[in-house]
Amino acid sequence: MIPNLLFGLPGDRPGGLALTLILAVVAGSAALVAGLAYAAACARFPRASIPVQASSAFVRGVPLILLVFLLAQSGSLSLPTAGLFALLVYSFVHVGEILRSFLCAYPRPAIEQARAMGMGAAREWLLLRLPWTLRRALAALTTHWVSLLKDTGALVVLGIGELTTVAKVLSESSTRPNAWVTILLTAGALYLGATICLIGSLQLVARRLRLD
Repeated sequence: MIPNLLFGLPGDRPGGLALTLILAVVAGSAALVAGLAYAAACARFPRASIPVQASSAFVRGVPLILLVFLLAQSGSLSLPTAGLFALLVYSFVHVGEILRSFLCAYPRPAIEQARAMGMGAAREWLLLRLPWTLRRALAALTTHWVSLLKDTGALVVLGIGELTTVAKVLSESSTRPNAWVTILLTAGALYLGATICLIGSLQLVARRLRLD
């Protein structure tokens, strides 16, 4: 049962928790990089970026499942590709706005002090402004990444049918009347464990950033 929940049914691999984690990490990492570029551009050109910010706000209001459907129906993208791209876009519009709000709140006196010390704009951004932004945005990013992990799990279930299919097949083939309860509880425990590990890892990063 555990291998099926982790990797999906043999005929449907990859799937299960493994695919959920892979998609969440890929989408979250790519969205963080793109979000930093978006935040920097919006902070540098606040008025010119208003249409982009408005478009981002509109996309944030679109449910993830609907976004997958629109991407899958609007072109030649396969469902897995549309799902991954939807996760990336979904994460980007949230991460980008989180980083933009904190980056724009960077104190002006800190910029002036860096200039007085002879620090160039690029060096000041990388050594001072970026770490300051990430430290203060980490709590909000943690909330988003936990939500992203849950949404990715739901998307994998709906797109591949791994957990619902596994639960149904195993429960029907089992002679125990309450076997499906054990299966669903095990699946929930696996995803809960992954979420707890994610939160713990981000809390460890937050503590180290505060120490630095």
